[in-house]
Amino acid sequence: MLASLDSIVFSSLQSALQASQLRQEVYANNIANANTPGYKRQTVQFENLLQAQLNNVGLTPNGSSSLTMASNNSLDLTSTAPFTAVSPVVTTDQATSVSNNGNNVNLNTEMSGIAQNQINYAALVQELNDQFGLLRTAITGQ
Repeated sequence: MLASLDSIVFSSLQSALQASQLRQEVYANNIANANTPGYKRQTVQFENLLQAQLNNVGLTPNGSSSLTMASNNSLDLTSTAPFTAVSPVVTTDQATSVSNNGNNVNLNTEMSGIAQNQINYAALVQELNDQFGLLRTAITGQ
């Protein structure tokens, strides 16, 4: 069970870091095309996909676990719900228009998004470092 939860944590962190990197690229692309007639801004969907996957394996939004256990013998416990890494999805906002030329990029929104994404990325890196520190402590006892 512990190995299964560790796998879920590391897989989730890896996916979140990849989503953050992709989100940074999408924001940069949106800003680069802010004056391109007809350009429609793109966004990255990830958090809701990750939460759905975590719900599928029995982890609730408040962080508690309701993972079901299967036992082949009294010493062998494994999770019955497999966890697969979640991939971010880029979507295009076709519904809105900010300027007369059909472009829907708002530079203030994009710049705010970049700042928030940078903070989220730093937090994810810190959490990954903390997880490695826990593993190091478990292995070395220090």
